[in-house]
Amino acid sequence: MTALPTLEELEPLGALFTRTVPERYQDLNGHVNVRGHYDLHMDAAEESWERQVGLDQAFLDRTGQSSFSLTHHVQFHREILVGHEVSTHLRILARGPKTVHAVTIVANRTTGEIASTLEFVEAYVDLTTRRTAPFAPDVAERIDELLEQHAALPWSLPPSHRLGTTRPTE
Repeated sequence: MTALPTLEELEPLGALFTRTVPERYQDLNGHVNVRGHYDLHMDAAEESWERQVGLDQAFLDRTGQSSFSLTHHVQFHREILVGHEVSTHLRILARGPKTVHAVTIVANRTTGEIASTLEFVEAYVDLTTRRTAPFAPDVAERIDELLEQHAALPWSLPPSHRLGTTRPTE
């Protein structure tokens, strides 16, 4: 089993945001529920796509291009409690001509542990046809820059099933 990175090892990724976990995320078990984890991951993915990749509303309005999620797989590693401080991070794992494979990480700053990871595949789409399309060159370049930086990190995360940027051939 792959060991989870330390919070120190996450630092080169930069934090997309840091926040205190709100009470609305608590479930009957007294910890953050699945929806709370997922909301944190979705906020992180949106933030990274807008800020790091450049797929924001202005880009969509200008090009008619965006991305659609193809698959998500959340792994829960440690509890988060209401009032804990968490940070979120993005790591690009691979890129194909029309898809990107990445993971968002929710780190519990209060306990010093990785709380959960969301591994996902996202497809680039032309919204006029609602079909996948090759990445625009500037978007591909930004993703590739991140991928190069992230590939140089000395740690990995436990993989989830068989997610990736291509479908297996039959």
